[in-house]
Amino acid sequence: MAIVGTRSPSEYGRRWARKFSAALAKSGFTVVSGLATGIDTEAHTSCLDAGGRTLAIFGTGVDVVYPRSNERLCDRILQQGLAISEYPAGTQPNRTNFPRRNRIIAGLSRATIVIEAPRKSGALITAYEANDFCRDVYVLTARLDDELSFGCMELLSKGAHPILPGNDQMLSEERLLEMLGAMPKLDKAEQLSLFPVNPAPAKRMPSLDAELALVLSAIASEPISFDSIVEAAGLDAGIVSGTLLQLELLELVSQLPGMRYQRC
Repeated sequence: MAIVGTRSPSEYGRRWARKFSAALAKSGFTVVSGLATGIDTEAHTSCLDAGGRTLAIFGTGVDVVYPRSNERLCDRILQQGLAISEYPAGTQPNRTNFPRRNRIIAGLSRATIVIEAPRKSGALITAYEANDFCRDVYVLTARLDDELSFGCMELLSKGAHPILPGNDQMLSEERLLEMLGAMPKLDKAEQLSLFPVNPAPAKRMPSLDAELALVLSAIASEPISFDSIVEAAGLDAGIVSGTLLQLELLELVSQLPGMRYQRC
């Protein structure tokens, strides 16, 4: 799960980056970010503090930590995660590298969470890349006169999911996990049925062309992620995305929160 945002966040943004990152880590998610100051640093640090795994995507070579102030944090990440870069060892910071690396942050992640982002922000690039990859984008809501969130409000106007406040029974971070489709923790290990006790008679399977049949064969009754379907089918992600839509229209597959699918 990617968590991105401004390098100069407010205390509000820092607080919620920490809350969301810790909650995701405790629920088994790997947190992905870019090791930048601000929101990225809060996301990596809180994930590690919660005992989780985190991936840092570099805009430099993996042997060049930028900013230098995060060298100690990078050492911690290497103990509980990975540092990843497409650039050769020794590559120094270059302003053109960082927007390019954002597509890797988006592509590795099931969804992208934008905490705070002004109108001109690398976090918006990550969000748009995530949208192009058919990933969900979630946005922390804020005040209308808060310049740090103007970019977030732009994303909301284009269809991003707002992270809603909690209620008497649920914290905001728990609400986010529910939106992501995370399974709740159970007091006792037990298998919960995904189907009604008296299921309706199975529909007759229509004849399918090769691509539809191949993608359908990659999907079982248990939920499976979009990326896993792409890997199992061995097809281009764009083709798989279009094929899944056809299978949904045929009522053979249903989409679950968090870009997961299962057979109907």
